[in-house]
Amino acid sequence: MKLQVALDFFKLEDAIALMCKIHPFVDIAEIGTPLVLSEGFRAVSVMKAMYPHIDILADMKLMDGGEPIASHAFDAGADIVTVLALTNDSTVRGAVKAARERGKRVCADTIGATDLAKRTQELEALGVDYIAVHTAHDMLNCISAPIEALKVIRSNIKGTCQTVISGGIKPGTMPEIAAEKPDVVIVGSGLTKAKDPLSVAKLLKAFMN
Repeated sequence: MKLQVALDFFKLEDAIALMCKIHPFVDIAEIGTPLVLSEGFRAVSVMKAMYPHIDILADMKLMDGGEPIASHAFDAGADIVTVLALTNDSTVRGAVKAARERGKRVCADTIGATDLAKRTQELEALGVDYIAVHTAHDMLNCISAPIEALKVIRSNIKGTCQTVISGGIKPGTMPEIAAEKPDVVIVGSGLTKAKDPLSVAKLLKAFMN
């Protein structure tokens, strides 16, 4: 089980400041959508240069331009790029093509998807490497960690595609999540807004080990 930190900042220096504290416990550093939009691919390149041993995920949430945009993100240093499960198959195929040409990976974000079972099967057939359960940021105060969605996705994966879970995850929710054994757990505000992020990162990893 891997820990992914969602660096959902608008300033690169804020993301770097947090990573300087917690990087020994981070497996995947996510250049969050706000950071990608405000700082561009530079944020990806800088973070990869600082932490070459950590996987860098560019949370592009691609809905169009799968191959060209994913290609630029990978060439900037991203190891993983996200596409939205809601997009058309051609966009997913394009992102996967760009990934395969570079030995990189694609994560499909199921935010807003309705028929998870059907789309999970389709996404796996399209070649994505990860399928992520995602509780929308704007819904965090309305719904709990999406354990049931994780179960649906996992039960419909037939090959080596990995499962990812995110959305309001904190140490207090980790026992239930760890019991379901997702491959990747994404933590955003639980770390970015923590008074002592290093202690929180250590605790999160303890559940994962």
